[in-house]
Amino acid sequence: MAEIKQGGEQFSSRWGLIATILGMAVGTGNIWRFPRELAACGGGAFLVIYVIALFTWAVPLICAESVFGKKTRMANAGAFKVLLGDKWTWMGAWAGMVCVMLGAYYVVVLGWVMKYLSLIATGFLTTVQTGGTDLTSQVWKDFALTPPSVEAWMWFVGAVLISAVIIARGVQGGIEKANKVLIPSVYVILAILIMRVVTLPGAWKGLEFMFTIHPEGFKDPSVWLRAYTQVAWSTGAGWGMFHVFYVYSAKDEDIMLNSFTVAFGDTTAATLAGMVVIPAVFALAPDPMAVMKSGANGLTFVNLTNLFAHTTGGFILGILFFLALFSAALSSVIAMIELGCRNLMDMGFSRIKATAYVTGFFLLVGSWSALDNGIFENQDMVWGVALLMVGLLYAVAAMKYGVDKLWKDDIEPCSDLRVEWLWKGIRFFPVLFALVWGWWFYQAMTWYPGEWFKFWPLQKYAYTPGSMVVEWVLLAVILIALNGAMAKRLIHANVLD
Repeated sequence: MAEIKQGGEQFSSRWGLIATILGMAVGTGNIWRFPRELAACGGGAFLVIYVIALFTWAVPLICAESVFGKKTRMANAGAFKVLLGDKWTWMGAWAGMVCVMLGAYYVVVLGWVMKYLSLIATGFLTTVQTGGTDLTSQVWKDFALTPPSVEAWMWFVGAVLISAVIIARGVQGGIEKANKVLIPSVYVILAILIMRVVTLPGAWKGLEFMFTIHPEGFKDPSVWLRAYTQVAWSTGAGWGMFHVFYVYSAKDEDIMLNSFTVAFGDTTAATLAGMVVIPAVFALAPDPMAVMKSGANGLTFVNLTNLFAHTTGGFILGILFFLALFSAALSSVIAMIELGCRNLMDMGFSRIKATAYVTGFFLLVGSWSALDNGIFENQDMVWGVALLMVGLLYAVAAMKYGVDKLWKDDIEPCSDLRVEWLWKGIRFFPVLFALVWGWWFYQAMTWYPGEWFKFWPLQKYAYTPGSMVVEWVLLAVILIALNGAMAKRLIHANVLD
């Protein structure tokens, strides 16, 4: 186990690490995607399957990422090089770049949230009350869906710069300090919202729908596949970001216990969000299921905003909801930028220079998604599905290095929670991956009969397997070409010589 060198960056406490990895995990997927998926899958059965997925998908992958970061004190590319050999460097870099590419468009969402927080704070809900129910839809269309979305781009730039300032301040002074505020804020705000929402007439119908278990749900393969997908995208397991934050962990950090803590902490946030959104929709919307099926953006920026405008106390509800969404989104963006920075720092870049380069990359690549929602939709599909492949890379890498060896040498010695069988379940991850990833790939083919292999223009073929494969392969080819140069430059920048 590598030790952090004197003066190297490290979290000040276990709470600092927990707050940060929770900040990475708790994002918009908890607040706007989880309630939609739960509603689409009929409620309680989805919740039960979700918990099963936590044990079989999330926890083993979080452990794998964490042990790679703690053992090597290097980010994705460096850890694959150190543990598996120089020729695997490109694969670790591909895993890291998938998350960076994800971050470049995800920060657009943070900009949207900032815009709507500003709108509500300056009286937008009052305008909606007098302007008709179609106003929220039109404002959203004009702001984000009509290219070029210049105003959305401006908010995107602001979101990137806010995140960059936090990253530039380092682990303790920036990342840890921010997450110690952001993450408790999410839970407190959601709890306050629940106390208000449950007083709405008819809200109990939403809670009843959410927690009622219908046995037929367990027989539906799509419910299982959607629950596993939601766990993957909600917890961030297998994305490479747990890996990066464990570069800064204490030598005796308990990987297994922390993995359980963050998995259930993330699920708690998602459940609280469901207890806010679903009862509110059931209480206030004439057709609750139509609202829940309106998509993430339609649910959040159109329908919920409209509901807030037409309920007593809606101003406070709206402010609190978007504050929770802002905190969740910002903490996730911080993690994505830090992942890129840590990989560059392993190649000898200073934190300030690495932050400048990654910020520039986000501004360059993310601008296309900010200006054109069609590009945003494509990037969401391409890199969202690629994240499942990153999880596979970590599982394969753990098996290649030695699942038993990692347990005996690096996980068990520091663990108060010795659940060896759960960790060793990572050997079965390729089977789960094949089912979930294969389902998504097949679904994408059915959306474009006869054209599933096409990829240009991206706006037209946003979700095709063709666009996914072309972008994945292009990234892989570039990194394979750079493999030797990357392997040569990677150094143990945060460990004792």
